[in-house]
Amino acid sequence: MTVPRPPHPRPGLVGRDRELSSAARALGEGRDVLVRGGRGTGRSALLAEIARRQAAAGTTVLAVAALPGDRRLPGAGLQRLLEPVRRQAGTLPASLARLSGGFDQEAVAAVAERLSATGPLLWCVDDIDRLDELSRDAILGQRSARILASSGGPVTALTPYEIDLHRLRPAQAAALLGDMSGIGRHPGTRLVLAQAAGNPLALVELARNLAAGPAVTPTTTELPVPPRLRRALAPAVDALDPVRMRAALLAAFAAETPGAGTATALGVLVSPEVWDWLVSDGVLRPGRRRRFTHPVVRAAVIARAGHADCRDARHQLAAMLPVSDPARAWHTARAEPAPDDDTARALDRAGTELLAGGRLRASAYALGLAARLSTTVADARSRGQRAAYSAHLAGEEPWAAQLTAVAGDEAQPIATTAGSPITAVAGSPITPAAGHPKTSTAGSPVGAGAEPVEVPEIAPLLLRAWLRGDDESRAAVRETFGRPITAPIVGVWARAIVEDADPDGEAERMLHQNTRAARRDPMSPDQREMVLGTIALARHDTPAAIRYMARSAELISPGSLHVPIAHCGLAGARYDAGELSPALTHAALVLDAVAPGADGLLADLRAGALAVIASVATLREDPSAQEAVREARSELRPSDQAAHDLRLVRAQGLIAGMRGRHELAFRRLRRLFHPDGRPVHHRVSDLGLADLARVAVVLGRADDVRQMILDALPRITALRSVRATAIHNRALALLAGPDESAETHFRLALADPGSEVWAIERAMTRMDYAEWLRRRQRPAESRPLLAAARDVFAAAGLTAWQERAEAELAAAAPPARSGAAGLTPQQRQVVTLAAQGLTNPQIATRLGLSARTVGIHLSRAYPILGVHRRSQLPLVMQ
Repeated sequence: MTVPRPPHPRPGLVGRDRELSSAARALGEGRDVLVRGGRGTGRSALLAEIARRQAAAGTTVLAVAALPGDRRLPGAGLQRLLEPVRRQAGTLPASLARLSGGFDQEAVAAVAERLSATGPLLWCVDDIDRLDELSRDAILGQRSARILASSGGPVTALTPYEIDLHRLRPAQAAALLGDMSGIGRHPGTRLVLAQAAGNPLALVELARNLAAGPAVTPTTTELPVPPRLRRALAPAVDALDPVRMRAALLAAFAAETPGAGTATALGVLVSPEVWDWLVSDGVLRPGRRRRFTHPVVRAAVIARAGHADCRDARHQLAAMLPVSDPARAWHTARAEPAPDDDTARALDRAGTELLAGGRLRASAYALGLAARLSTTVADARSRGQRAAYSAHLAGEEPWAAQLTAVAGDEAQPIATTAGSPITAVAGSPITPAAGHPKTSTAGSPVGAGAEPVEVPEIAPLLLRAWLRGDDESRAAVRETFGRPITAPIVGVWARAIVEDADPDGEAERMLHQNTRAARRDPMSPDQREMVLGTIALARHDTPAAIRYMARSAELISPGSLHVPIAHCGLAGARYDAGELSPALTHAALVLDAVAPGADGLLADLRAGALAVIASVATLREDPSAQEAVREARSELRPSDQAAHDLRLVRAQGLIAGMRGRHELAFRRLRRLFHPDGRPVHHRVSDLGLADLARVAVVLGRADDVRQMILDALPRITALRSVRATAIHNRALALLAGPDESAETHFRLALADPGSEVWAIERAMTRMDYAEWLRRRQRPAESRPLLAAARDVFAAAGLTAWQERAEAELAAAAPPARSGAAGLTPQQRQVVTLAAQGLTNPQIATRLGLSARTVGIHLSRAYPILGVHRRSQLPLVMQ
């Protein structure tokens, strides 16, 4: 028998995976499923998808949807539902033949019994609360499972599993729009997302009408409402009388400028009972905030009012607001959009304050309108650039592109890098607050004759300098020194990126005292925390970097481009701290926010996340390590993204050295430095000094790297970093070999308890020191160091290092009472592993020796132990 298709089947639904899984589970248990939800939430689509999946699994689905007028026609729903069955009456038993000429309720039970005999049967009813009573009762009386959709009316089903559909989350709504061709990069996408408020019907209808509707300008605040959407979500608007319509229009415009002044103006202009009427009409929500039941309702009110009424309503609002209130300038400008310097200046001030408060979209609107009202090209260009900057920070790239051109051909785009707009992590290029003098990048006042440095100019230079870490990019930043800059914190940031020294301690004070100067900088709180976090990263102050980046991530508005920036910074900082699993979590969040094929800043962020993932997989020797490295290498640009590239290079060198592939390890770690010994990256390269020293000593090539390590001392001394100092002392200790001076450097590397932050690096130092102590016949001193290192490696999932620490512990164990007491520590270590069944090459890899050396140790140990062959070792080493 042919299975009737459910109404309006869809191949899939965005954001409804949980609901689909719940429905499948309930139906599998034989329960009814009731789908509830308001208008436009996708009840019908979800019902159809559930039915489609059930039919694909072999279930017979009888489907029907209520139509207008069904309630007046008893049995109308059943007639449509059973029509496909009636066409096949000739194949049914004689008792069911009457279906071919008519319909009665007894036939329903007979059909259900007949169909159930061939397999599972499912009744699918859309809008059952609007179906005629006879059909509804007949369907609800069946024993087979049912899936029902209701807009909220009563449904008397037996213990149904209820699914309540709510609005889509922002990421889900964006994904739905992303599936619609030509919508993703449209500048009106932001308005679709805001106006739809997660309602699937609104998202689809507004997006479909976006290209065909009127042009979307940078200061457009609402989109036209298509008739179908208006009927579904805003039917009450067309029935408003003039009094209620005027109040609704005032509330619609007041929503653009929330605040005490606007609320007071509404209270004066509209009487309380009118607000109550609008609530009972379903136009406004209850409460004193005068919020609409849905943004589409607000847009429908504005659309119905017409241009003249809208202009008058804005003038009424403006007249009730104080002259100093920026909302007055906003409504005046929207009512009479003619160039006006006074209004433009007021909006300029408002945009500056909004940006400082973290309200990025509002800032972009205010500055964009200020640019439109400017009477000079220079003012229009400056305000347009700043509006675009706010839109960039909010993650609205198409809107930002519109705003850069708001002043016409004279407007220049915001500073770019790698071919796309750069999103700086500082404040906008705005005038300092009153009483806050312009300062140079060093933080001291400069003369008025110098050309000021705006943040969009210096931000890409700083980004390039940090990623490349070369002399050329650092020199480009230094050229700005001595010129005034509007944000002192950015001056400290610039010094931290390109200079080793912090002579006046300004960076240190800013990081650990959160100085007033930093708090006065004209930027939003999340921007300020992010800049402080990047200063800490540049100076290897990992705890401060994690603290500030985490705060920034908490404060960032959803959808802002600062989201992947913060998580990329946290991924790197957590990795440095040895917190590898949290580092992977943050890296994954970056990849969720940045799709493949991105360019400019987004490509840099994605490459950084991939480098962290590949580095962790490499160190942990995950099965996916090779694939992770290939993916990272496919997107990394070593010369432009040296900070990311060298992290992966160092990880690959570390694991090669730990597994005994010392030549490969040396070649990889040597890539951290130029052939002449200069660091490839002025800050990142030095982190691999000790790792390079270790493999060079094993290979007998210590002299090849000695001068390079000595030359790093001035850089590290100037930086005054606990981390870099500990790494340098470990490198010097390894170069010293058996000399007693090695112990001094090992102790210095472990002296500062603050180095516990970099847990894995400190554990490596402990293991190296313990090995040195054991070879000096001081095993008792080495054991606590090895145990601590082993625990760190185990917690981080670094198997290679954990095995090495355990082998060293075995070698440092107290002498046994058997013949093993006569073995040297190295012989005991080799024999112990051989007794466990390891081959000579495996032992060599574990201990960092050659297979030949392992064989020599075994041949010398056999006479001491009184054995003649390898198979006897487990007995004597018990």
